[in-house]
Formats: sequence, C-alpha cells, structure tokens
Amino acid sequence: MSKFWVFLSQVWQEAKKVTWPSKKELLNSTVIVLAILLFFAVYLFAVDLGLMTFFKNLIYPITFGG
Repeated sequence: MSKFWVFLSQVWQEAKKVTWPSKKELLNSTVIVLAILLFFAVYLFAVDLGLMTFFKNLIYPITFGG
C-alpha cells in the first residue's frame, strides 16, 4: 500500500473521531458569524466615509466666495 493511501486511511480514521456540530449549532454559529461580518462591514464603511470626508475637506477646503 502506498504512502498516499495510508495517509488517506489515517485521515478517514481521524475524521470519524470528530464530533460534528448539529444543524442547530451550525445555524447558530453561521448567524453569529454573519452578524459580526455585517457589524464590521458597516463600521469600516463609516470609518472610511468619515476619513474620506475629513481628508477631502483638508485637501479641498470649502471656500466662501470666489
């Protein structure tokens, strides 16, 4: 038996030992990950927008009159 098949056999044996999450646990974890992802996406958007506005006003300040 080649080393490759021995390796795959060992991987399969280890995979049988894993305690896989239930559907409910998997769904809960997925919802938590998506909520955190959404939070950071909104946060980074707000920071980016704020910094962009700040530097735009720093480089191109509003001029009053000609």
